[in-house]
Amino acid sequence: MAKKDLGNIEQDNKNLSGVSALFSPETDAVKTAKGKKENFLEEEETTTYPLRLKKSSLKALKMLGVERGVTVKELILNSIYKEYNI
Repeated sequence: MAKKDLGNIEQDNKNLSGVSALFSPETDAVKTAKGKKENFLEEEETTTYPLRLKKSSLKALKMLGVERGVTVKELILNSIYKEYNI
């Protein structure tokens, strides 16, 4: 099957900008944000631990996380560090 040449169809189509962003190279801001996260992980090895919460508690943590701009994991870890002075 022969390939079709569609010319500059992407040039005037404003709806393709979202798709193009998926395949564009990362910006410096994204690279530095990922670098900071990797440095946090390099400080100390982490392990997984199953944690059971009531659905209402998890929902409240998720809402609080959205308000503060942090993850549920960070909220839980910060609470543990503060409570037990770790």
